[in-house]
This record gives sequence, C-alpha cells and structure tokens, in this order.
Amino acid sequence: METNTNPQISIVTITRNRAGFIAKAIESVLKQGFSSWELLILDEDSNDGTEAIVEAYMSKDNRIEYHKNTSTLGISKNRNLGLSKARGKYIAVLDSDDEWVDNDKLQKQFDFLEKNQDYVLIGSNIKIVNEKGELIENTNFKTEDTDIRKKILISNQIPHSSVMYRKETADKIGGYDNKLSCVEDLDLFLRLGKIGKMKNLEKITTSYTRHSQGTSQKRKLEMAWNHFVVIFKNFGKYPNWFTAIVFAKLRILKNIF
Repeated sequence: METNTNPQISIVTITRNRAGFIAKAIESVLKQGFSSWELLILDEDSNDGTEAIVEAYMSKDNRIEYHKNTSTLGISKNRNLGLSKARGKYIAVLDSDDEWVDNDKLQKQFDFLEKNQDYVLIGSNIKIVNEKGELIENTNFKTEDTDIRKKILISNQIPHSSVMYRKETADKIGGYDNKLSCVEDLDLFLRLGKIGKMKNLEKITTSYTRHSQGTSQKRKLEMAWNHFVVIFKNFGKYPNWFTAIVFAKLRILKNIF
C-alpha cells in the first residue's frame, strides 16, 4: 500500500455527485510518475455513490484522503478547506469530472517551479471533451508570462484543473475569495500574479469535461457578474483592463436581456 507522510504536492479535488467521473480522475493521479503527493477529496454532500468509489481507492492507497461535508459550503469555501488541510509545498487542482492525460504532468510542473522561484503558478493547455469523452476542441492558451498577462482579464488563460501553484503564496494572499460563487480560480490567479510570474506548458496535460446540460441563464448571469467584479478589482493591475471591463459589461447585458 502506497503511503506518503511528507508530500511535496497536495492535489485538491472538489466533488459533488460525480460518481460517473471521479474514478477516471483518481486513476489519472495514480498514473503519475511523480509519487510524492497526497490527494485530498472534498465532497459537497454527494448522495450518488461517490463516497463508496473513493473509499475503494483509499483502501489501496493511503495517499488519498476523503472529507465529506454534511452541508454545501460553496465552491470557494470548499477549495479553501482543501488548502487548509494540504501539507504539500505545491497545490495541484483536479476537479472530479476532469482527468490528467499526461503521466508526467506533476513532474514537469514541479521541476519548473523548483527551478524558477520567481514564478508562482504553472498551468497547461487542455483538451475539452463531452461527457462521452469525445473531443470538442484543444486549447491554445498563451504560455509565457507577458503574453498571459495581456489576455487573462479578457479570457482566463490558466485552466484550473491543469494548474499547480505555491501553497505558501496562496496562503499569504488568503486563498480563494469566499464571496465568489464562481470565477474564483481567475481571481486567485490574478492575485498570485501580482506577486510572481505565470506560465503554461504548451503541451496538453488535462482533459476537461464540458457537460451537455449546459448552464442556466441565471448561472450565466452569475458568472458574468462575478467576472465583472474580478476584473474591476484589478483596475490598472493588468494590461487591456478597459477592453476587459467593456466585454464583461456586454456579457452581463447579454444575459439580462
């Protein structure tokens, strides 16, 4: 049985009723060549058998921990709960309906952050698939810090399930903003980016699932408003702020009318 009492990387996975997906996510962690990790699974009160699936993996690998909330905390509070429990030097995020498709993903990102102390985070390109695993598109995000900064307010360049960031730095800025019900990842990255540089691996390391049921109009408006709030908070801190705020306002109007 694998065990790790002093992990270098803490992988934080948020889940709720993802019994049909979470095994793939866990398997993709187990396939990683880098072995000094812990997997913290934070469950928002699932009732679909997710717990039994996770417990089966836990019985074989002590590096996996499961924490089930008896009520819904909300996405940001749950991510912060994972941060508070993490023991690793670095945090890697993997949501329960996504998976890593590069078995050297953790090793590459760990090596980069170890060698480049002026960088606070590193993500990668991803492939977007439907619930059947069929390819929708591959991303082509910017890879270098200067280029990421030029685009990130208009369109987030760091896919959350691909990212690895420094825990110490995230703790220093207070982790995720508990007031945000979405776009909490972009907000975190922008605050981290005020302290250090950002990077993306050009290679695709992660598969992101886009669900067919789509997003409700109410949820779209919530996301648009949160995006506007996050951009407004970063007035003058990143390039193309004015363009980003105009686009954000247009997204809000589009989802009102």
